[in-house]
Amino acid sequence: MTGTDVVDRVRERSDIVEIVGQHVQLRKTGRSFKGLCPFHQEKTPSFVVFPDSQNFHCFGCGAGGDVFNFVMQIERVDFREALRELAQRAGVVVEEQATPLPEQVERHARLFELNARAATFYTHVLWSTPNGEPGRQLLERRGVDRATSERFQLGFAPDRWDALLTVLGKHGVAPADLIEAGLATARENGDGAYDRLRNRLIFPIRDRDGRIVGFGGRALGDAQPKYLNSPQTAIFDKGANLYALDLAHEAIRRLREVVVVEGYMDAIAAHQFGFTNVVASMGTALTEAQVRLVRRSVDRIVLALDADAAGQLATVRGLDVVRASLGEADRLDVNPVGLVRFERTLKTDIRIVRLSSGKDPDELIRSDPDAWREAVAAPLPLLDFYVDAVAGDAPPADPREKSERLGRLVPLLREIVDPVVREHYVKLVARRLDVDEGVVRRARPTANLRRPRPEEIAPRFRLPGGPEEHLFALLVSYPELLAPLVASFPEQDVLDGRNRELLDLLRRTPPDGMASALQRVPDEVGAHLAALRATMSDRPAGYPGQVRHEAEEALLRLRKERHDLRRRQLMAEMVAARAEGDVDAVRQSGELLRDLMARYPEFYPEPSPYFRDVRDAGGL
Repeated sequence: MTGTDVVDRVRERSDIVEIVGQHVQLRKTGRSFKGLCPFHQEKTPSFVVFPDSQNFHCFGCGAGGDVFNFVMQIERVDFREALRELAQRAGVVVEEQATPLPEQVERHARLFELNARAATFYTHVLWSTPNGEPGRQLLERRGVDRATSERFQLGFAPDRWDALLTVLGKHGVAPADLIEAGLATARENGDGAYDRLRNRLIFPIRDRDGRIVGFGGRALGDAQPKYLNSPQTAIFDKGANLYALDLAHEAIRRLREVVVVEGYMDAIAAHQFGFTNVVASMGTALTEAQVRLVRRSVDRIVLALDADAAGQLATVRGLDVVRASLGEADRLDVNPVGLVRFERTLKTDIRIVRLSSGKDPDELIRSDPDAWREAVAAPLPLLDFYVDAVAGDAPPADPREKSERLGRLVPLLREIVDPVVREHYVKLVARRLDVDEGVVRRARPTANLRRPRPEEIAPRFRLPGGPEEHLFALLVSYPELLAPLVASFPEQDVLDGRNRELLDLLRRTPPDGMASALQRVPDEVGAHLAALRATMSDRPAGYPGQVRHEAEEALLRLRKERHDLRRRQLMAEMVAARAEGDVDAVRQSGELLRDLMARYPEFYPEPSPYFRDVRDAGGL
């Protein structure tokens, strides 16, 4: 792995609380952690680490950023060295790369564009042509309303071999491009191509940022396969994506819980009926890559199984993969009330919903939303479900099968930290399998549990988005023109360590040498630089004054976004501290809010409702 991919992987596997905690004595208050700032002298803690957003900020000196920024500042190293150190901690291999690959960035951007155009075509067919009538009838039978269909951008592929090829071909899209995007399939004889999805209801699959990375297609009637997904491409891996995550992300963060169902229609039904923290694994067993997409936004992952045995066994296989991906230090801790918590790698409580009514999530939600709500509110702890699923309803008569089942349960039993809880489950397993407790304690794990192969955990490719990336895309595209802005740039508002590295480089370089200096950035930053520039590739030409104005506006939006983020974080901490009765934490949060107001006076015109918020929360 190199470039953007390895940075994303290291960031996913690095816990900023753990990293900062090796240098700063932190005290938990609410959801955050506070301590004395390591970058300036202070007696009252104003240095705060926010686990939810994985960043830190000192409300005294203004230092802040992501985990890379912290290591860069505390160790006084550049981004490359910080990446190497964090990668070593996280067990990620960083390969050397001679030069950045801007052509790869452009290729990915092209695939996103082709997917977006295909989705527009499929949606047009569904709602505006006679060819879409079978799809409209299917949605009506399944009870999917028009508003929900449009929110998920559902479409329909005509019952033709070349519908998409023909339409996009008229706009200059070559069949080879559609094959690369997974939208078309090459004929076996090498003579041309045909549409991959035909006579199917279409489900665009989007990443968390809303970009379409692939498609799922549901066949009509008894045609097989019932569901056909895009093949793996440069931007799509079914096992590394969660359907509807872009629509569910805000609710997941707000509720601190995600519900994972199996299929597209399950997720769509949930959102239509107001259960907006639901995503779908698209028919695959749960993978480590999918867990990592949401683990920092949640305290609990709830798996809602299909009622059939096959769906339950698929989930067990997924749990095997997740468990096998943990190292020796990543132990399962079951507390006295039965929570299974991944202490280091996942740090997430995983629970299982069993739908005893015999209905799949889609059916249950539509027929009895209250029953669904009650089932999700009372899921089984992971270990209880695992024992039930593996041990079965009755002890097997075949001793070899009994041994195999015990071997699958032993690894989890050994990883329970609490001895009382471990003893409880030892007795439970012995009783369920009809073996002596001593046999359970001496048993060895089944040998077929393995770590997932690297290709099973595909990294996510992300192009820039948001005011920080927009601003830096302008800076690296027009460095000489925006040199005055570089000199006055507020460094504390830069959260991405790679952008901090670029800013430092531009500040050290005279304006007439900035363009050439950017050609010599380290490989680890080079891919990020290419991605930033790629966002400017389709930009229409503008006058220098327009570019400067756009950059100044982007800087203002960035400063406002950073201010609003820090204010929301502090207000949330104050509310949590008041709920816990922590008077000192309430007072400290109020003081930090006053410091924030003093640092950003332009965002507090008098009379300001922000001051009233702080006063009412008890901070003033």
